[in-house]
Amino acid sequence: MTKAFSCIRAVAFASVAALAGASGALAADEVAQAKMDLNFGSGNQGGSQYPVTVAIGQVLEKTPQIGRVSLQPGGSVGNIVRVQTGKSDIAISMSTSLRDGRMGNKPFKSKTGDVLNLFTLHAFHVVLIVPEESNIKTVKDIAGRKINVAPKGYSILEVFAQLSDSLGIKGKTTIGYLRVGEAVEALKDGHYEGLFYAASDRMAPFMNLAQTRKIRLVQIDRSALEAFTKKDPSFYIAAWPKNRSIYKNLSNRVETLAYPNVVVGSKRLDDKVAYAIVKAVAENFDAVRVGDTSLNDFNPKDMARDVGSPFHPGAAKYYRERGWLK
Repeated sequence: MTKAFSCIRAVAFASVAALAGASGALAADEVAQAKMDLNFGSGNQGGSQYPVTVAIGQVLEKTPQIGRVSLQPGGSVGNIVRVQTGKSDIAISMSTSLRDGRMGNKPFKSKTGDVLNLFTLHAFHVVLIVPEESNIKTVKDIAGRKINVAPKGYSILEVFAQLSDSLGIKGKTTIGYLRVGEAVEALKDGHYEGLFYAASDRMAPFMNLAQTRKIRLVQIDRSALEAFTKKDPSFYIAAWPKNRSIYKNLSNRVETLAYPNVVVGSKRLDDKVAYAIVKAVAENFDAVRVGDTSLNDFNPKDMARDVGSPFHPGAAKYYRERGWLK
């Protein structure tokens, strides 16, 4: 072999190696580019939804199909609008806001039909708490009584109005608008005869109340519950509390209305990405639980709970594979 040919062959091998290296680099770049960055409409900082979205975001960033997850703090209604208008790819909201948006109910100015459910999370439960010795035995008994509900603007006020109307006592109750922590103290001092509120599974102010007072839950008539959920399927009927032992002096458990947090996505979200999102959350749910103690007792199969709005096709595919959705 001549020296000249050896040099030519060496140059050829070097060129092939360089091309292979470039090809490998391009392939790596293509993989990186295939990852989708997500704008995640989260809860407002300081609220219960925000740490949940932080935990979910951390799970998703470890998913091969997902790149960077950017949190955009917002409210339940605003997050639905963000997904509808393409400002967020996914967002946390409430089942009630998701359905109201899709139907174009107030406060939405138009229908948000591009917003689909990805997964259902933990719920708030409609409860009426009274002192154990109270003679309030049914919801109708609050007529003529002083009951604290929530500050103006809270959705539980609308639930209270609808239930009161269906039971024929609308306008017959003196309503208080204190925040739940203040309302608990007011009940202890006898300023209110009951608290009507949307409670999470582990409601710190009510846990505190149950440490120092004997309290009881008032059961809402089953017929009223069923009529409510038939009219608005973003609610369902569930027991509260799941774990009564954490409410020391609470004497009973009730069946009541529940409306959950949901994580929604745009219908423009690729089916494979939606599938990857729900798969990652479902199969790494212990990492999500750290976001809220109310998720401690949550079963991941309930991610597929129907709350009156359709699931994204990619999410539905995963749930059917797991046998969670028919």
